[in-house]
Amino acid sequence: MAEKDRSPFSPARVTDLHDMLIRAAETERAMPAALRKQKMASWPEYPNEWTAYAYSDIEPRLPRPTAVLIDEYGYAIDLVLSLPDPDDRRLLWAVAHSAAYRDRGPSWRLLSKILHVDPRTAKRRYETALLSLWYLV
Repeated sequence: MAEKDRSPFSPARVTDLHDMLIRAAETERAMPAALRKQKMASWPEYPNEWTAYAYSDIEPRLPRPTAVLIDEYGYAIDLVLSLPDPDDRRLLWAVAHSAAYRDRGPSWRLLSKILHVDPRTAKRRYETALLSLWYLV
């Protein structure tokens, strides 16, 4: 592949591909919702006693994704969709969402319950799917 044909987001190593999928999942979570919640015309609940000194309406929000992160998200989606096996696509995206905003990585126990397999089998299937995706890049 010529250097000018190569995407600026294409990973050099398998670990870079894994990190790119996790960043794409974090970007997807940080984007605004597709459907807005309806606003109700009712009085908001608030504590009415003196012990409620830390009451606040402000909810912490995730930082908005930059344009580069959104472009990388689109590239990652196209990469995952290029896999021929739909089970591998679901597994890659589920692991990426499980590891998003988590220091310890994906929750293999939870993913194994969803897949109805042993956690080691889920991890091995993920590594195989990640390698097959990396060879497609």
